[in-house]
Amino acid sequence: MRAIVLNAFTGLDGLELAEVPDPSPGDGEELVHVRAASLGPWDVAGAGGAFASMGGSSEFPQVQGWDFAGETADGRRVAGFVAQPWMGVGAFAEQISVPRSILTELPDALGFPEASAVPVCGLTARLLLDTAAVSDGDVVLVTGAAGMVGGFALQLATAHGARVLAAVRDSDADEARRLGAETVVSTESGLEAQVREKWRDGVDACVDTVGLGLDALGCVRDDGKFATTVPTGVPDAQRGIDPGAVQVQPNAAAATELTALAAAGELTVRIAETLPLERFRDAYARLARGGVRGKLVLTP
Repeated sequence: MRAIVLNAFTGLDGLELAEVPDPSPGDGEELVHVRAASLGPWDVAGAGGAFASMGGSSEFPQVQGWDFAGETADGRRVAGFVAQPWMGVGAFAEQISVPRSILTELPDALGFPEASAVPVCGLTARLLLDTAAVSDGDVVLVTGAAGMVGGFALQLATAHGARVLAAVRDSDADEARRLGAETVVSTESGLEAQVREKWRDGVDACVDTVGLGLDALGCVRDDGKFATTVPTGVPDAQRGIDPGAVQVQPNAAAATELTALAAAGELTVRIAETLPLERFRDAYARLARGGVRGKLVLTP
């Protein structure tokens, strides 16, 4: 089969579209014919060796890719994600063999590209909100709310009955409003002052998807909640706030709920562009440059 493989931790230069052996499912595994696989920042980082020092595989070649959607041999529509450096398999391929337990069944109304954009980002957003104990009536600051994780967190928090304050770059303000933010503030100047002008005592919780750390923590009221996706951006505990970082894992039950919301139109899934597998270099390069709104998706 064809797959995007990494031959060295040299970023885009280390990647190639190659022929590799077809996967052979083991006990408890299922073969999935991949119809769409979406890129994330972790794919760019992984190609540069970011996970090797954390215990990820350093053997080559490595098939790349985490998020995928496709069909099983008996025609079931499924999606999931593999933490590629640790699980030893990758999603940027024509086929993938994965534990049956990580697969979520897809509603017919949800296309494969959209389904492939949900697992990592959607589950991370949900985990952030759970960690920050976001509930009905809370005022929640979401940093990077125009990004994929932040955008999902914004929408899910709103669905929980929270009032969402989106912290984004000035150029992303309209996008955050489109996704449902009640209020938008700029990350480009005086974040805490802007937030406390509206909520003098601070917000109830912050979910930080871009690593603002102390700048974002300063916006949270005493005894509030703070959760981030950036392990290096976890501030020290203070004022009764005990910040923490989240690390997403496959969760088929939670992913099923998210894909059902997406299929019903209750969760907006943004696709920036869908590209054939042969154009993987264009997709990686565009993601590395930044400024992409929505997911870049590869189709075998």
